[in-house]
Amino acid sequence: MNKKWKIVWMLCFLSSIPAMMLVYPYLNTPTRGVHTLITSLDNAIPVVKWFVIPYVAWVGYLTITLIYLCFKDSTLAFKTILVFDLGLLSCFIIYYFYQTVGPVRPEITGNDLISRLLKYVYQIDQPYNCFPSIHVMSSYLMIRAIRNCSWKNGWIKWGIRSLSTSIILATLFIKQHVLMDVFASIILVECLFKMVDVVHGCLLVPKQTIKPVAKNSLSV
Repeated sequence: MNKKWKIVWMLCFLSSIPAMMLVYPYLNTPTRGVHTLITSLDNAIPVVKWFVIPYVAWVGYLTITLIYLCFKDSTLAFKTILVFDLGLLSCFIIYYFYQTVGPVRPEITGNDLISRLLKYVYQIDQPYNCFPSIHVMSSYLMIRAIRNCSWKNGWIKWGIRSLSTSIILATLFIKQHVLMDVFASIILVECLFKMVDVVHGCLLVPKQTIKPVAKNSLSV
């Protein structure tokens, strides 16, 4: 398969992510009972309203980064999208059987743009579907994906790490998630990426055959 068709196939595969996310609203309810993982450390984390900016930039950032991967490295894009899909599936299963509730949301009293944006986030996103955090899972996945990437552009790598880290921190500083949600998401990505790497190496990478070296015939 030439490079052009690999890119087309990767972009089609990428559409599996928004398709899977259609399940999210049906699980984001407390009807099955909720658990809490809030600790004293979570309560000590202050609210920093401007973190809502990277939080809401999440969808656009992921879309651009994943499309970039599709054009830059089809093998890495395949692994990353597959881990994303498996991560979503894992999160949805956990949400169904072990629904958690996020930290207590503060009352936002300001009327500036940042305050209105944070109020809007609180309005459209119910405080469930927290453990693990999909925001953290997907953002850390971008960091994990470029760890051993083939290209050498340091600015791109720096930008991905910086934006992903700011989104992860945002989940805590706008009181959408707790520390356990973050840790669980990172562990989930590491486990799934390792699994996909192993399976890809064993099943999808053609094995090279070594031809036996013919013995030299000796003449007397």
